[in-house]
Amino acid sequence: MPQPLLPSLSSLFQRDPADVALFMTLVLAPLGIMPVIYGYLLEGFSTRSLLIVSTLVMAAAGLWLWAQPEYGNWMLARALQGLALPALMTAVMTMLSVSVPREARAHAMGLYVASTIVGGYTGRLLAGWLSDHSDVTTPFLIMAICYLVALPGLLMLKQDRGAGFTQIRLPVALSIMRLPRFAAAYVMIFAVFFVFTAVLTLLPFELRNRDSSITDFQLGLLYSGYLTGLLVSLNIRRLRERFVVTTRLVMMGLATFGSGTLLLVLHGYLASFLALFVFCGGMFLIHTTLSGMLNHSLDRHHGVINGLYLASYYLGGALGSQLPGYLYEAFGWESVILLSLLLLFLCLWLVPALDKEPVPETAPAK
Repeated sequence: MPQPLLPSLSSLFQRDPADVALFMTLVLAPLGIMPVIYGYLLEGFSTRSLLIVSTLVMAAAGLWLWAQPEYGNWMLARALQGLALPALMTAVMTMLSVSVPREARAHAMGLYVASTIVGGYTGRLLAGWLSDHSDVTTPFLIMAICYLVALPGLLMLKQDRGAGFTQIRLPVALSIMRLPRFAAAYVMIFAVFFVFTAVLTLLPFELRNRDSSITDFQLGLLYSGYLTGLLVSLNIRRLRERFVVTTRLVMMGLATFGSGTLLLVLHGYLASFLALFVFCGGMFLIHTTLSGMLNHSLDRHHGVINGLYLASYYLGGALGSQLPGYLYEAFGWESVILLSLLLLFLCLWLVPALDKEPVPETAPAK
């Protein structure tokens, strides 16, 4: 007998928080490991080819999830997506960083983040609606169609774009991580996405504990705060021109992110809804600024730079979706907020290291 499907969004939020945290971790963990490997691959192989192959794999896995909804097939297909998605994301970031002049890379990364925000918000909102009006497999069919629609555009890319990297060794990756700016940025994005994922994973449980009448669609609407991130990422060039010193933008992002986190101690759905606009705006300001800063810092090894960045980002997310759940069950919502604020204070302490430009003597050679 085939195993039943995983629960819908409605039943998922009625389960134990630790169960849902484990489910989130299984999805995010590959995203935190594979970017490092794919970063190396991008230094030796065509980025265009990796984009096309990973897109096809994501589409095929989506169709598999839609057509074969048994539990075993579902988990295998999700594991396949967990392997392919980091390749796709790292390839996109690398393609952007090598396709524009150095002075335009921060803006390109801002547009990249904006596109992920639009996709993330639309997907979450659609999932909330589909949980009440359709079955659990329909979103996978929609995602597969989206990947297939994007494929012709990838085929039009020139073969040499994003290619021509030199093969590197482990010492090069280690030397990148030893640079103060890169080390601080990787630790910072790890902590920031840890907090971001912890809050967004556990907030629905907290709201349901306070008011059991909250609907799935209302939970989906919470992610409207993503739209502030869209405004930030689309205007990152103007913000950089106004603030000049990039670390000031990071500090402003941390202050905004911390304020939004603190506001989430307030009770009431409306208070949480409004607080997430501040919360998401701060997070995406940090994310957009850091990704643009790192790609602007060196003229080589973009595959490894972006691979390490994504690895730090998603490892933080994987742990953030799991560990705070135990804290929440033991000590409540306020303990999660306190942990989040402590991590953000750590990020503030790391900000001065971002000012240290890599110099030729310390920057890794080709």
